[in-house]
Amino acid sequence: MQLAHDEQTGLVTRNQIAERAGVKRPAVSNWARRHKDFPIPVRSGDTELFHEAEITRWLMNRIIPQSQLLEGEPAGTTYADRFRRGASGDRPSAESKAMGSTQRIGTEDKKAVDQLMGRLADRVRGPATMADFVNLCLIVMYVRHAEPERWRRIEDVMSAGQGARDVQSLLRSLGDMAQDTLRRNGDRTDMRSSLLQLEPRSWDDLTTAVRTAAGTGAGAFQLVWESFSAREGLQSSEFCSPVGLASLSAALVLTPGRKTTVLDPYMRGGEMLAAAHRYIEDARGTMYGETLDGRLQAVASLYLLHLGVRPKLTSTRSDRWPPNREHGVDVVLTNPPFNMSDAPGPGRRTGNWPYGAPPQGNDNFAWVQYALGALVPGGRAVVVMPVKAGNSVNTAEREIRRALVRGGAVECVITVPSHLFSATPVPVSLWVLRRAEHPAREGVLFVDAHELGTKVRRRRVLRDADRDAITAVVRPWLDGEQWPDSEYAVRAAERGFSAVVVAREVVADEGCSLRPADYLGSGKYGAAPVTAQLLEAGELVEEHTDALRLLERRARQSRNGYRTGSGPGGWNEAVLKDLCDIRPGPSYTRLPAAARTADAGIPLVFPQDLVDGRIRDTTRDRVPWETAERFKKFELLPNDIVCVRTGAQQRPALVSGTQAGWLLSSNVMRLRIRSNAEIDPLYLHAYLGLRYSREWMSHRAAATAAPSLSSAALNHLPVRFPPIGLQRRSVELLDELGRRADAYTSYVSALGRLRAELAEHLLHGLVEPL
Repeated sequence: MQLAHDEQTGLVTRNQIAERAGVKRPAVSNWARRHKDFPIPVRSGDTELFHEAEITRWLMNRIIPQSQLLEGEPAGTTYADRFRRGASGDRPSAESKAMGSTQRIGTEDKKAVDQLMGRLADRVRGPATMADFVNLCLIVMYVRHAEPERWRRIEDVMSAGQGARDVQSLLRSLGDMAQDTLRRNGDRTDMRSSLLQLEPRSWDDLTTAVRTAAGTGAGAFQLVWESFSAREGLQSSEFCSPVGLASLSAALVLTPGRKTTVLDPYMRGGEMLAAAHRYIEDARGTMYGETLDGRLQAVASLYLLHLGVRPKLTSTRSDRWPPNREHGVDVVLTNPPFNMSDAPGPGRRTGNWPYGAPPQGNDNFAWVQYALGALVPGGRAVVVMPVKAGNSVNTAEREIRRALVRGGAVECVITVPSHLFSATPVPVSLWVLRRAEHPAREGVLFVDAHELGTKVRRRRVLRDADRDAITAVVRPWLDGEQWPDSEYAVRAAERGFSAVVVAREVVADEGCSLRPADYLGSGKYGAAPVTAQLLEAGELVEEHTDALRLLERRARQSRNGYRTGSGPGGWNEAVLKDLCDIRPGPSYTRLPAAARTADAGIPLVFPQDLVDGRIRDTTRDRVPWETAERFKKFELLPNDIVCVRTGAQQRPALVSGTQAGWLLSSNVMRLRIRSNAEIDPLYLHAYLGLRYSREWMSHRAAATAAPSLSSAALNHLPVRFPPIGLQRRSVELLDELGRRADAYTSYVSALGRLRAELAEHLLHGLVEPL
């Protein structure tokens, strides 16, 4: 169900319903039991919550008896009238609104976030995920600025704390505060449970993190979320949208001061809606957001509340691609996941596909049509799309592009700089779309702005000047200015990029490409190479050269060498079952393929995910959050070791901190060091990677259609190990050599890229050898 524009978005408990409606708590239970149309609750952990809007509508038909009217309530007053009055304190505070649209990020905030997201994060979270620690930072930052009265209670708890015994008390207080804040604003994320996952090493570590987060300015909120995205190496469905890209998207289709309804159907951390709010300023537009990942809804809620806007967000859709909406919006801004397949279920079959059914296995063009379907007539959408979607050879995708072009839905396509995202190098374009029966233009504007942006470390960042340069060319086209088509190319060239207007009938040819480079010469035989790419390749080689020098200098200073040993005499020897708890993954019957999803949820680890002793950051399948709760005993913690159970033996992999909470698949098993075992997990991981250990496991894998190693067999693997100090020195030496080897591999790759770019320039005569 979708909310009307003026309805409340909060969530309330039965107790809160009773309090605000002025009745006893049992009365609410009686309503729910006696009336079949009473709103259906949603769950947050063990708590039942109800949508404010649904409760209000239900109470509108229930007039308060004369004998129960309060002083000042006229005859005919409904329980809904009383319930609404009880919500008067749930609006964003004046201080929250005062934060405004401009949030400057100072040097001190950057230092504070670097401290928070560095070693302090690891000391506070313990075995919990980084996402749990980020939740702590974000709720502290929001409440400190927006709800000072509530924040004073947290300061009182910290002032009264006596040490380690009060850690859980402080976390519970923070969790209760987070839960109440989110529920009052319509978010049922169970953030209290998230915060209680944290296991700080000390009271001082926890209070340092809380006070550091509380001491930051309003703009630091954005820094924490961006740092999390970069650190975690998230998948396409999870990482945040770069601020510059979101700002450009908003500037293309919004007008400052004009009241506008905006939807982001895949809102991630709320960056697109935040950019829209900043751009329309005080026009009081309505912000709608949808997500299929309940974890990110809390981030988006807090981010937008932090800006002083109360959004209408939801993490539930009864249908993956609902064919009809109760109301349309003026603008859609969205950065959907790239090249990902549809979730299991009937969603693809029931979607509304006026331009053609998207292919199974890739949702790119499902998102495009869903965005268009959400618009009112004349409304516009800006959709972030991978560049390759513009000229993919898939028949269904090509025909959808042709239908979009012929129908006048495509107004402009803009190629933006590569490496904008911290989590993926995939180059992207902005597709500017319009829902119009009679398109105003007979052509499509193609813009190639991939040379704009500023390099910041290994990313490129779109600055305000880049945004202004692009909008100076694109906005007149969208606003219907009567320029000659050639004028767009001239004005773009003056600003350092390329543009061309191409007639729709030309675009809708055999290939129907929506890739700007195909109309601007780039990528064709004989086209001049891009100077910026040669400069970037050269800078990358310099960076890797500097990194190598630093590593080699540290290696000489560390004096991590080796010498002839006296043999393993005096070492300990044990079988693996005495050192580890060995846990096979769940059986296939308990976790079949039908229970998995390629979208949001907890990642599953398969044998093919074990690569060079590590687990890949991008896994193939996931399981929904509610399903994962039933498989907690199969979850992974940092320094667990994962071995192949069924299939060809791979080198065992060590679980990193960012992979905590991931789940075993049926084809792998987990080794977890016993607390009383005198063996370092890094040493055991290295030992299991030895040729001897891998051959031992291969020889004992049952010779079936797919080799299978049982936990009973693995129990008896002999392990030799020296005293703990010698174990750690051995691992330190191996790790140092591994880091140096990785650095040399990256250096060689950078040299190869430089050679390829230099060849293009040399053979076009743009550079000459000395």
